[in-house]
Amino acid sequence: MKVTIRELSEATRENRDYKGYFSIDVDGVKKVTFMDGEPEDATISRDFNDVYNIPDLMKLSYEAGKNGETFEIKERYE
Repeated sequence: MKVTIRELSEATRENRDYKGYFSIDVDGVKKVTFMDGEPEDATISRDFNDVYNIPDLMKLSYEAGKNGETFEIKERYE
């Protein structure tokens, strides 16, 4: 299983008024994305609804380990 964590570099965040971005891809497929938006929209049901996918990611990781798959994490700053 190849996991890629993507987030913004400090320079990019500064250029975007310090609004952040964080995503997780598994085997090239985007599974969750979290990004800052307007403060009034910063709710689980709107900006952070991918939080509900975390249990599925945990299950994928567990199954990969149980099946003897390699587990590789790569971090990318954009």
